[in-house]
Amino acid sequence: MTILNIITIFEIKTMNTLIFILICYGACNNLIYGSVFEGWRRFLAKFGTGGYSFHKLFTCFMCLGTWMGFAISAILSYFGYANLTPIGSMGVENVYLMVFLNGLLATGGVWLIHTVQEAFERAFAEK
Repeated sequence: MTILNIITIFEIKTMNTLIFILICYGACNNLIYGSVFEGWRRFLAKFGTGGYSFHKLFTCFMCLGTWMGFAISAILSYFGYANLTPIGSMGVENVYLMVFLNGLLATGGVWLIHTVQEAFERAFAEK
């Protein structure tokens, strides 16, 4: 295996990871802040807004990011595209482990992007 092959493989895995996290972030951002889902969030609030409610799931980036990672990973695995997930591209063949680890990766990535976005919003709002 040449250096060029190793660099190409690294670039593909890095791009898969970035795309996976951005898809999870986009879906979470739409579900949490999107006006299309405002009615859904209000409907869930009728059943409670406590820490273990569905309303909390749809208002928390870390909570929803985890489940979004699980769902997207499971869907890609079901249709035979497990190699497009970050953990699947590393050669993990156990579907349950792959889905679990992709969910953890997604929640970290989604949380990081959301935190950076909020820091930028606070920084620019003060000026």
